Amino acid sequence: MNSFEKFIQNTAAWIRENQERFWGILGGAILTLLFIGLVIHHHQTENEDAWSQLGTIQGQLMQGKLEDARKALDSWQTKFQGSNAATYAQFMKADLLYRSAHYAEAAQTYAAIVQSGKPNAVKPLALSAEADSEEMAGNLPRAQTLSQQFLDQFPDHFLTASRYMGQARLAELIGDRSAATAVYERFVLLFPQSPWTALAKTRLQMLGGSKTAQPAAPAALSLPH
Repeated sequence: MNSFEKFIQNTAAWIRENQERFWGILGGAILTLLFIGLVIHHHQTENEDAWSQLGTIQGQLMQGKLEDARKALDSWQTKFQGSNAATYAQFMKADLLYRSAHYAEAAQTYAAIVQSGKPNAVKPLALSAEADSEEMAGNLPRAQTLSQQFLDQFPDHFLTASRYMGQARLAELIGDRSAATAVYERFVLLFPQSPWTALAKTRLQMLGGSKTAQPAAPAALSLPH
């Protein structure tokens, strides 16, 4: 197991132990925390310059200096494209595209990370972000497919709860009340103590669903067990 995978595992363990605090953090902040940790960890490696410059670019993103970050990232890629920081630079590019409202391009960039990003620990992060990007781009069926793919492949990931809520929201947006009800009911059973449980129960009441019963999932949704 490499050091980054250990870092991801330690992060996931902290999240499991501090779920109330974690679920108050937005998705963008998750990536920010990961990148800060990565920059610190790799500061004295053979790729010190590459990671150091990525840290500077991440700072520009956090400050909302999107054009400065874009120019700096373009320059970074010409110098360090072959470094071991390349996947994280690709993540940063996707984040920049998302923040600039180029959602379709962001989805494509995240999709490339899902296919070939290294290490494998980045792939579920990219898949979740790809689903969000497709939703923002208005491609709701595609976003729903990606969310279900995440739930099927990563049922125990620290982002699983947020993907359930996203899947239920998508079902509501496309007008599939029965699917939305099934997902909310599953969420309440799987995450009874999460900060989102009250919201899920409220949505169930509005949709006319039971708070406790768990009906069979519709075939199109194929919820994980």
